[in-house]
Amino acid sequence: MAQVSKLNYVDGKLGAPTSGQQTTRVLFNTIEAPGTTSSLTFFRNFQGLTNGQTNLTKNKLDSMESMVIKTIWLSQFTASVGDIAEFGGLVQQTISIIVGNQTVVKNLPIQFNQGETGQAFDRLHENGGVNSDVNTASTLLYQRIMPTEIRLLTDIVIPPQVAFEVRVDSNAGVYGSGAVVCALAGYGKIFSAGNSF
Repeated sequence: MAQVSKLNYVDGKLGAPTSGQQTTRVLFNTIEAPGTTSSLTFFRNFQGLTNGQTNLTKNKLDSMESMVIKTIWLSQFTASVGDIAEFGGLVQQTISIIVGNQTVVKNLPIQFNQGETGQAFDRLHENGGVNSDVNTASTLLYQRIMPTEIRLLTDIVIPPQVAFEVRVDSNAGVYGSGAVVCALAGYGKIFSAGNSF
């Protein structure tokens, strides 16, 4: 079922308005200085976050908004220079997505495309997600560490006015004193005034 069809189907079943402006949508949330922990929960706490740290004020979409999650993006920034670091270090981690009272994605491993030892989940990314080039003239090692990105094959719908959150679990993820970010991207609908104003 296509994203548009699934979103219209779910909205129709819930009695939500099926009209609205179609758009691509990105929702993101930041956790500052999580340290070393076995669990992170995104889209739960919005207090004190700026517009650059989140684009929501609560963990629900408005009554005229809904969204299909196609991609989950996780990144970690170091405190000292703001560089992208390996998300959680090199520990086994899983991700769960909770919509309403249901866990719609449960303990999905996220080692794919993660850091130096990550596995490529498709043929478009190199194994491990890290490019290292040695400059022989100055013997400097350059690394490009990519954020962890997961593309979902199943359309996960966030209906209007339904609470949602994303949880990352591990034995002991090392997130440090910087910031970790979770972004959800996909197709969505937002309020459209149309001819009513």
